[in-house]
Amino acid sequence: MAKDKLGKNKAKKDADIQPDGSVPLKPTLAQSLGAIIAGVLAVKVATYLVTTLWRLVTREDPPQIDMDISPGKKAAWIALVGAASGAARQMARDKIKPPTGGAA
Repeated sequence: MAKDKLGKNKAKKDADIQPDGSVPLKPTLAQSLGAIIAGVLAVKVATYLVTTLWRLVTREDPPQIDMDISPGKKAAWIALVGAASGAARQMARDKIKPPTGGAA
């Protein structure tokens, strides 16, 4: 690792350069822990919101694993909760701990 005037959390000199020309910095421990906590909270909130919206739109509780209901409804519920919670977690993480690499 390269250590210069900016401190020990500076990324390697041969690291990827961001599109705006800046060199990415490594996240601190506080940023990493904050991102974890924010991600968990974001998933809880997203799941609560999706459950509430499901109940308002369909006028019934979300399907459970052991319920005798059509596979299409179960698949729709799993896809909806998975997409909403994944997107919420990623947005919360990126807000606190910005991505340091280029495109995946």
